[in-house]
Amino acid sequence: MIRLKRFAYHPAGTLGIMHMPGDDAQIFYTIERPWLNNKPFESCIPVGEYSLSWKESPKFGMCYEVESVEGRTHILIHVANFPTDVVGCIGLGTGLMGDRIAVSSSRDAMSKFHELTAGKTQLLEIQSATYAALKI
Repeated sequence: MIRLKRFAYHPAGTLGIMHMPGDDAQIFYTIERPWLNNKPFESCIPVGEYSLSWKESPKFGMCYEVESVEGRTHILIHVANFPTDVVGCIGLGTGLMGDRIAVSSSRDAMSKFHELTAGKTQLLEIQSATYAALKI
């Protein structure tokens, strides 16, 4: 199971760390919209467990869609560096951008993520965590 641990909820956006299954050394940083009560196109999605399915997006090409998010559709994991690059989706990066609510090297992160997941159906668990409790 892929685990996304959100550690920073800010009015500008939400930051997290994604741990890949079976490989604690492989992590990605995540960028999402702020939590706004699951409001479509404006909020990150609720914590919980979700299935990821490999889909084709007209804008992003082949990517994962987060399925069965109550009241939401078309939640994708795609290239994004800033919260303004997503509309409820999840962006991946290889690091954080200094003092900004942003992730770096998103294209590199997505390439590695696709290499590791190989387009197979995945499970995603999203949880809240404190930065101090994270294994980085």
